[in-house]
Amino acid sequence: MDSYEILNRFEKQPDGTWICLEPVTVQTAHGPVAVAAGMAFHYGEKLDDVDVAELLERLGAQHGS
Repeated sequence: MDSYEILNRFEKQPDGTWICLEPVTVQTAHGPVAVAAGMAFHYGEKLDDVDVAELLERLGAQHGS
């Protein structure tokens, strides 16, 4: 799955929180991590050492979102 497909499985809320819309597996340095629909990510909160909100912001910048 490429970065654009990952980005499209999340929606950014007005407060900056990212909500997972569809299940997705995110690759981390420690291996794959399953993210369930409905999970919310805020800046500074990490999932397996990954700040998912920051990652999604970077992906959005790469894709002009």
